[in-house]
Amino acid sequence: MTRRLPSPAWLLLAVVLAGWSAFALLPVVGRRLGIVNHDPWFIDSYAVLAASDAVRAGIDPFGSNPLDIYNRAHSYSSWWFHLGDLGLTRQDNFLLGGSWVALFLAAGLLLLRPPGLRALLLGAAVLLSPAVLLAIDRANNDLVIFILLTAGLLPLRDSAWPRIAWFALMTLLATGLKFYPIAVAPALLLLRPRQRMLAATCGLIVAGVALLASLWSDLQHATILTPINAYTFGAPIVFRDLGWTGPGALLTGGVLLALAAVFCHGRGWSVNLDGPPASLDRRLAFASGALLLAGCFVTGVSFAYRLIFVIFLLPWLWERRATVPARVLVCLLLLVLWLDGIYCVAANTMVGPMLVSRLKYYQMIWRFCTQPVVWAAMALLAGSLLGMLLTAGREFRHRSSPS
Repeated sequence: MTRRLPSPAWLLLAVVLAGWSAFALLPVVGRRLGIVNHDPWFIDSYAVLAASDAVRAGIDPFGSNPLDIYNRAHSYSSWWFHLGDLGLTRQDNFLLGGSWVALFLAAGLLLLRPPGLRALLLGAAVLLSPAVLLAIDRANNDLVIFILLTAGLLPLRDSAWPRIAWFALMTLLATGLKFYPIAVAPALLLLRPRQRMLAATCGLIVAGVALLASLWSDLQHATILTPINAYTFGAPIVFRDLGWTGPGALLTGGVLLALAAVFCHGRGWSVNLDGPPASLDRRLAFASGALLLAGCFVTGVSFAYRLIFVIFLLPWLWERRATVPARVLVCLLLLVLWLDGIYCVAANTMVGPMLVSRLKYYQMIWRFCTQPVVWAAMALLAGSLLGMLLTAGREFRHRSSPS
């Protein structure tokens, strides 16, 4: 009688748990990676709990918050204040942050479902990357956004209205918490037939805009100037390093990415999102991840935990693994996820402590060397989205033209 080996999904779970356990139990790993300093666990889930506690204490959570470890102002929607209505306070931070991490892992495994060893290794390389470790170390609420969007994407295997409505509900809930998830609405352009595609996409966009309008006062507090060090992500990084900030830099980044998208699509370098109806959930996940990453990339600078949405890209990239654009994009994404970690390990191991001014100088040189990799990955994603948009436009014109 032969013994059956564990499925790739269970093996991936074991590998990730082993890696995350090493990260948690061996602080030297986090210090070498530049992720762990002297912070406690889950400082970002603590921040939203501190904001909720501040409301109940009569303190303005949108100002400097004395209840937070670092006196951080609340930069998300007021929906987070309902954590107190659930009986949660700062004393429950480990429970809350740990729950987010556990649900994030479950959602990631449900999305990936690796069919074999190579897919397992790819999933492990992403889930064990420094950018993902940063997200779980801080228990950033991007994990919650990932969980909600995954819950909306997993059932979306066809264009049935109940499935679309569920996806829209999860998207709106995520948008109400952190504003930017409405960016996934154009992913519904992959739906067919044409009438359903247009109704679903336009309906979700209109609902999202209305929701953001109702949260306008909260949205005004959402912009925080993220310091540029290791583990930052965004098109404005290169402009800020050159001393250029403001709306002009944002606009230039958007224009450059749009031109790069046109170039990549025109040269056939983008990932094709056409496919059979059975692949709809994987294609929608890819489009959602690409929209989130490209949108967040051009609109500002964030910490690299935003790269957890790379996980949305993997199932369709694996489906298209025989094509050159998919292979190139996988390589670029892995570099984006790991390069800053490699730099931190090298600096912390071989160089050691140095003056802050010299540290910032070396980090800036590193960014100038590695930003082309990030831009190339985002250009391929933007080119793939452009292809999706053009396909939807052709479908619309074809169905609208008289026979």
